[in-house]
Amino acid sequence: MTEKIVELIRRFSPMSPHSKDWDFLAPGLGRTQRWHQIEDQFRVLIIADPGAGKTFEAQTRARRIKERGRHAFFIRIERIDAIFDQSFEVGTADEFAAWLASTEEAWFFLDSVDEAQLETPRALEDAVRIFGTKIYTALDRAHIFITSREDAWRALPDQTLIEQHLPYGEPASDGEDDTASSESDPTLKLYRLAGLSEDEIALFAGHYGVSDVTNFVDAARRANLLTLAERPFDLKALIGVWIADHRLGSRLEVLQRMIALQTKPRLAVTAPVRPNAAQMRDGARILAAAVTMTGKTVIGLPAGVHTADRLDPRTLLTGWTDAEIDTLLRTGLFDDIVYTSVRFRHREIRELLTAEWANDLLNEPGVRARVEDLFFRERYGEQVIVPRTRPILAWLILFDEEVRDKALALAPEIASEGGDPSRLPLKIRQSMLRDIVNRIAIGREV
Repeated sequence: MTEKIVELIRRFSPMSPHSKDWDFLAPGLGRTQRWHQIEDQFRVLIIADPGAGKTFEAQTRARRIKERGRHAFFIRIERIDAIFDQSFEVGTADEFAAWLASTEEAWFFLDSVDEAQLETPRALEDAVRIFGTKIYTALDRAHIFITSREDAWRALPDQTLIEQHLPYGEPASDGEDDTASSESDPTLKLYRLAGLSEDEIALFAGHYGVSDVTNFVDAARRANLLTLAERPFDLKALIGVWIADHRLGSRLEVLQRMIALQTKPRLAVTAPVRPNAAQMRDGARILAAAVTMTGKTVIGLPAGVHTADRLDPRTLLTGWTDAEIDTLLRTGLFDDIVYTSVRFRHREIRELLTAEWANDLLNEPGVRARVEDLFFRERYGEQVIVPRTRPILAWLILFDEEVRDKALALAPEIASEGGDPSRLPLKIRQSMLRDIVNRIAIGREV
């Protein structure tokens, strides 16, 4: 599919300035706002899902402001180091120096916290400190917008870091009134980048070659795929499925097809290595399972830096050459390479791949008990579901009857927490619904 630029009028949902880490996983509250409504604020954090288009939005806004004759810069946070003059992607070092020497305002778009954290845990702190030093004499003339994935932003320490090194205005005194004012009007404003509306999905699809956009959006709605379609990166993948197959099918079918289409190198592979589709899928499943089970989301390239907080794929993909591993990690399943490391681009695809990995093992003789132990444990004489692997069960119950029966007996609502409930047998869905209703009726928490 040819890469195109589709500019949409994106919306931002205000979030509480006192949000805790887990609060960023929930939708933003309040009336959504457009760029022109938040552009004049001085310190802004924009939280966005993977694939939501935060980098594109930040780059484009910086260019638009420059076109209006004002000072604007786009900088990748991970590139802010001692050689600061080379970090600009929108704007230049000379333009930055000219702004410092002026009395005018400037707009900085710093992208993004999650990529900065890939190098070292202190990378974000170092970058913010360096940037704060560079603009110290003009802090009150700088509009600073920072982007981050929701799972990378550490609410209290990162907000404290920003307010310490990139302050705006006079510091509050110790008086009670000033403290109350500071809490009600904090320096850092928080927003979540909202997903695309159905009209925007249709517009985007039309730009990418979908002639029957109404049928495409209707098919996405019927298959419960609008939560994917509201993210530009996923929407492009859905469009690829639609153009290739002229249909979308169920949620499971679409995600499996997306995996098949994305398991291709995004860049030309210079080495004479072409792992077959089955090998690529098996390797992706193994890496997905390792990320899920260990909680380590960063995967190092074979020739990259390997530290304790990163997965080394060479220890997992036995029998693979470094060139074959490198080819896999450059497919659309993974983010762009940052500091010789990648991550799975999307959580739901990673969870489905992990479920496929577990199902493969369940079909091997003598290992079922060990695999099931990853999902079910006994606590105080009762069986419970392991929290870390609970999301995987929503997919695994579609593949294995024994796991399905055990999971639904413990928590029938698990089928509605993800996966694709439409693929469950009708009798199972009826039984599951009755059980949920009965539990509600007797006052139990579902």
